[in-house]
Amino acid sequence: MDELAGSPTSHRRVRVWFGDHPIADHVAEPLQAARYEAAMRRRFACCRVTNDPVTAPVRMPEPTR
Repeated sequence: MDELAGSPTSHRRVRVWFGDHPIADHVAEPLQAARYEAAMRRRFACCRVTNDPVTAPVRMPEPTR
C-alpha cells in the first residue's frame, strides 16, 4: 500500500539509525517532521537521526492483526 497525501515534496522522512539499521521511520509534513526529529534527537542522543525530503511514495507496511 502506498500512502502519501499531497505532493511528495510536501513531506519529510525522519529516521533514527542504530548503525546501518533504521529503528524508527516517520513520514510527516515539514513542521511535524522537524518536531519529531528534535524529539528523537533528545531520546536517542547516541543514534544518527536523518530528516530527508520524500521524493516518491513511501511503501507502508500492512497492519498486523
